[in-house]
Amino acid sequence: MKRRQLLKLLGLASPTLLIAASCKEKLPTSPTIVTGKIIDENGLPLEGAGLGLSGINWEGFNPIPTFTMTTESDKEGNYKFSQVVPKDTEVVNILPRSTDKVPIGNQGYAHYIILNGSYKQLGAPYDIPRSQWGKTITLNYQFIKQ
Repeated sequence: MKRRQLLKLLGLASPTLLIAASCKEKLPTSPTIVTGKIIDENGLPLEGAGLGLSGINWEGFNPIPTFTMTTESDKEGNYKFSQVVPKDTEVVNILPRSTDKVPIGNQGYAHYIILNGSYKQLGAPYDIPRSQWGKTITLNYQFIKQ
């Protein structure tokens, strides 16, 4: 069956629908601001803990970075990212990373994100919901020495 006939059969032959279906959702022009605090196992601010924020565009099974940035927590344990999400970005995520002061993993710290009032240990980056892009969100972490 030809493509046009198939689209007609499915009710998708309208040029307006075809154009709308091919356009990606418009991204916000204001920056996505991610702030938070990182504490240790005793509830004290943790200085020098690392985080990475990145955007990804998927081409098939291949992730193509649209932006990558890193930061470390200050002496009060606070951190902040600010980034306008580039066009073609499909996913924005945040992930703790090792630094000289605060190593992550078996010989260092385990990391937990605080979501809905409870701690969750994630084995993968935390994806920031698209509905939060262009807004200010707060994500707090606890790093526990192993």
